[in-house]
Amino acid sequence: MTEICLVRHGETLWNRQARLQGSQDIPLSDIGIEQARTAAAHLSKERWDLLYSSDLSRAKHTAECINQRLNVPHYLEPGLRERNYGSLEGMTRDEIEARYPGVLSQPDQHPIPGLETYEALSQRVRETVESIAQRHPGKRILIVTHGGTINAFLHAITGQRAGAIDNTAITRVRYDCGRWLVDCINDCSHLGQ
Repeated sequence: MTEICLVRHGETLWNRQARLQGSQDIPLSDIGIEQARTAAAHLSKERWDLLYSSDLSRAKHTAECINQRLNVPHYLEPGLRERNYGSLEGMTRDEIEARYPGVLSQPDQHPIPGLETYEALSQRVRETVESIAQRHPGKRILIVTHGGTINAFLHAITGQRAGAIDNTAITRVRYDCGRWLVDCINDCSHLGQ
């Protein structure tokens, strides 16, 4: 049994402004750094064998804050990146709706330059996380990534979307002989929520 804890990165200014980040490399805000430190204190109460993170700076920096407490091997994995939203990146929901009416409710009905399909994201993330689990059987692994990435992974293994994943929220899954078990989704208890 391989245990995996998926952690969403800390807050960025674009999170606060409700801007679609996607593949843009947006740094953590001061609040995001504090969230990462709080998650680190919480996660350091457990034993972890290794840490993977997306190579985008918001996830990488969150992972580095956590690893200051854990001191385990840390690997960057581009397959854990957030969905590429193409020309939608950097816009708010209102700006997206004004420019591409109806795209938020029916994204597959609109040709958006550079948009990674949800199906492609789900497949990429499942293959990446499954590969990590298979390389490290029986280990306890932390993965720091993005909200959309976590949601796409959960959709790939359960067939359902989890809803919003909060900044530094913890989602726990187990991998056993090709089978995924979900233990918790979007745990924010360490943040006092």
